[in-house]
Amino acid sequence: MLWIDWRLAGKSTVRDLLFRFVLVSAASFAFLVLLLSGGPARFLASRYAITAVLRTTVSPGEGEGLAGKVAALPPVRAAVYKDPETAWREFLLAYPGLDSLRSTGGNPMPGYIEVRLRPERLTAADVELVTAALRSVSHVEVVLAGEARLPRLLLVKRYAAAVAWGAFGAFAAAFLAILVLQEKGRSVALAADFAFLEERVVPAGRLAASRSVAGALASLPLAAAGMLLSGAALRHLLLRYPSLEQLVGPPGDLLLPRTVLAAGGFVLCFAVLAAAASLLGFRAARAPRS
Repeated sequence: MLWIDWRLAGKSTVRDLLFRFVLVSAASFAFLVLLLSGGPARFLASRYAITAVLRTTVSPGEGEGLAGKVAALPPVRAAVYKDPETAWREFLLAYPGLDSLRSTGGNPMPGYIEVRLRPERLTAADVELVTAALRSVSHVEVVLAGEARLPRLLLVKRYAAAVAWGAFGAFAAAFLAILVLQEKGRSVALAADFAFLEERVVPAGRLAASRSVAGALASLPLAAAGMLLSGAALRHLLLRYPSLEQLVGPPGDLLLPRTVLAAGGFVLCFAVLAAAASLLGFRAARAPRS
């Protein structure tokens, strides 16, 4: 009873599974991209920085030490110290033709620390935590955190994430509808076989349950293979095009425990989806037509 679809409709079952494999691979790839990128969070975090301008009396050693302490804060992804000479070169790149400013004296640019936050910690509370910690340090002259544009940035992050995950949810709903149609079509094709089994004291509920369990068990390796294929493809793209790390993240994040657990949860959810589609399709095929 568990493998009734394979025994009665092997060819159509294989065809449907191949089609599902293509869909679940595409869904797995989209899921991994959304999971690692946090929607727009990683891109926005790569564009946002907190700048702590240091006093002119701060030595390079003190600046490096302070940057190390800032990097240890939980919301911080990286904190890099830029000495006055580096700051001057960056100033000239941004505003060429102003070399004469230095001819009147020494280097007019102070050293500074550039702080980047973790994508998942790009929140108003975490920005306030980092800026408050920096402002309490005597070596810091001023902290620039873009307070004027920060609320708009966080609003964009929130709405863009909602749109991205909403689109993924719509794809999942369409996927479920396709699975239900597949199951309904197969149930209609096997209606005579089901009737034969029911006449021999095999209840319809047992038929539906057996097909549902079989669909879930067949979907587990299918979804796992699709997830592995998608992970390998995404890793290949990240290694081949390093610039994608600003959008998705480094290849190593694919092997983080939280990523592996999320991928496992996705595989189980797909199996549950397949089981539900089997039940819905079976019931729809047996519903009386008006």
